[in-house]
Amino acid sequence: MISYTPTSFSQGRMDFTWEELSEEERARAYADWEAGKGLIGGDPRKRPNAHLLPAWGLNLPFFRTLALDDARGANGAALRDLLASDRPLEIEIGFGRGDFLLDRARRHPDRLFLGYETKTKATRLMLARIQRYLLTHNSAPDRTEIDALLRSCNLWVSDDDARFSLPRLIDDGRVEMIHVLFPDPWWKREHKVKRLFSPPFVDLLAAKLRPGGLLHFKSDVHEYGELVRYLVEGHPAFTPHDPNLAARIGEAAPTHREYWCQLHDKPVWAYYFMRK
Repeated sequence: MISYTPTSFSQGRMDFTWEELSEEERARAYADWEAGKGLIGGDPRKRPNAHLLPAWGLNLPFFRTLALDDARGANGAALRDLLASDRPLEIEIGFGRGDFLLDRARRHPDRLFLGYETKTKATRLMLARIQRYLLTHNSAPDRTEIDALLRSCNLWVSDDDARFSLPRLIDDGRVEMIHVLFPDPWWKREHKVKRLFSPPFVDLLAAKLRPGGLLHFKSDVHEYGELVRYLVEGHPAFTPHDPNLAARIGEAAPTHREYWCQLHDKPVWAYYFMRK
């Protein structure tokens, strides 16, 4: 059962504004993307020992894209095999506390779920929840048992920036659904480059979703939702927002942020786009 604890959420700023992109602004967005600007935590390739997993993530359903070949754990081989299977794949970008993603993994054991959260502390807390709710094992399993446990787990998480990981890890057309729920709008002009949604990011989503796949977005900042709608509907690979597509998700636990909005009677805007 998902439990929700009190939080220090606030309404946040409501003065988010945007304008349609000029050709110059679009070109700058692609140039910034190619240069690796805006990645949360910086370019992983420049980190010391980027090819190694942290000790706390070894032999758990955790991955870093550059450390899939870390031979100290069974992580990389197990994840590669899962991704090579025909199990429907869902991805959440920015899972926060993880309520929505954990609930979906428990409701749909036949599917594979990947979650990205750049806050390492939140990722470690999510790993603890996965161990509590999805994994059962002996206190000291051997390597064979560890391998079997990892391959049986349908929820894996990472503290990579999805913009770096997805092009390197996921085959084009592999993903059934992508969920982006309540991302940081990055209000300040100087932080705009960190904002998740941009023309090259929408290109990436279009590449990874299968034909008929679903992009699911929510925000409590209406104008940010409208910016996302402008970017996605302006891409030739997506159909316009259709609320009826929500039925494909079905019953699901709200994120912690959405739960807070419900308690405080704050509006939430949801968008559903299908990959053509």
